[in-house]
Amino acid sequence: MIQNTRYLISLVDKCREESDIGQRSNILEFINRLLPAETRMRIPSLITNSCIDNILSAIEVRLLPPVYNLS
Repeated sequence: MIQNTRYLISLVDKCREESDIGQRSNILEFINRLLPAETRMRIPSLITNSCIDNILSAIEVRLLPPVYNLS
């Protein structure tokens, strides 16, 4: 598992809260560079807010362990 998962999740949250798409894109690129090579996402050159949200969700899925309801 990635050692700085908590830091990466906080960056994902920060990116979600940002309203400027340029800043969001920069934060997303930074997050992606911090990920191990096998976990990095392919980011398209033309990016929208929706695309950023989808990539952030995919990063969260890769970072966080699955939660099972064992009731």
